[in-house]
Amino acid sequence: MGRLRLPIESAAVLTVALVFAACNRGPLQSLTDAPIKIGVIAPVTSGVAANARSVVEGAQLAVDEANADKGIRGRRLSVVIMDDHGVPDEAAKHLEQLAGEGAVAVVGPVTDEATIAAAGVAARLKIVLLSPGATATLPYGGHFVFRTALPARMQAAAMAEFLAESLNLRRIAVSHDSNEYGTMVAQAFEEGLVARGIALTSRRLYRDGETDFARHVRGALAEQAQALFVAGYPDEAVPLLRQVRAVSTTLVVAGSDALYSQDILDGAGAFAEGFYVPTGFIADVRLPVVRTFVSGYEKKYGRAPDQFAAQAYDAVRVIVHAVRRSGPDRQAVRDTIATLKRFPGATGDIGFDRWGNPAREIVIARVKGGAFTPGR
Repeated sequence: MGRLRLPIESAAVLTVALVFAACNRGPLQSLTDAPIKIGVIAPVTSGVAANARSVVEGAQLAVDEANADKGIRGRRLSVVIMDDHGVPDEAAKHLEQLAGEGAVAVVGPVTDEATIAAAGVAARLKIVLLSPGATATLPYGGHFVFRTALPARMQAAAMAEFLAESLNLRRIAVSHDSNEYGTMVAQAFEEGLVARGIALTSRRLYRDGETDFARHVRGALAEQAQALFVAGYPDEAVPLLRQVRAVSTTLVVAGSDALYSQDILDGAGAFAEGFYVPTGFIADVRLPVVRTFVSGYEKKYGRAPDQFAAQAYDAVRVIVHAVRRSGPDRQAVRDTIATLKRFPGATGDIGFDRWGNPAREIVIARVKGGAFTPGR
């Protein structure tokens, strides 16, 4: 996840704290009895506070479940939550602090820039950094840096394959944010089209904050494009979707991974119907691990989880699995995570490639009846 907007006007502010085990015995507590710390770095007070909240909640749910299952070798888990505000330097400093305080591994950061800034620190201090949100190319990937979020380029390529092969479309236009994220995704999508002999009818840029997309819509229709691919964020995609559907009910509209968001459903409403996005998680999947996660999340927080909650939940469960198997030694935790192949997660079976990317399936979701659902 790339963009962060400041100053914050309406972001929800979470109160975060160090959560110790209820049986904390005070300053004389032995190291063998002390809780095992897992850090969480997220932009809690920022322009993406809703995503950060999901990360914190997903991580906490996984820790609660582990503690309910007798913890790890008789020791409970605790979560140390650090708010980086989406600022790269703060993320790096928080990782230094968490490592100094004995955290066994860290979930986060969430945004691309913050994760990139923290990656070097993770490699230097030899502590696992497992991001549930970063989609850009990450330095030191696979050393001590991993992610449960799917790389944006991988998701864009999957969407190109879906439109070309599953929907059999042959003429596609692209509209994308001019920032680094939008440009990266658009390029990966276009490469996927070229590889399949699909015509790119046009490529149009827009900037953060734009609301008038008439030239994008008119241009795609004039070129007789069968689909419009949008690489960007919900703030601009919502008015674009509304303007597309105001003049065309047949143009297929698909988007980048950042548009798999409740903001799209809330902002575009009925205009989002039929909108396609790539994702690694859909709540409406009847697998036991997914149902356990979804029901537990809904019971604890009173709403359905999103991909950030699922990816943070899986990140903690991966760390817990590694510590249970190898003990709380950071190098051993890293080595165990690096060799995972088919660990059952809410986002699917999880394994990691040599660059720390999750080797798992990408799902294409479609808005149907006001919700993201799997399939065509």
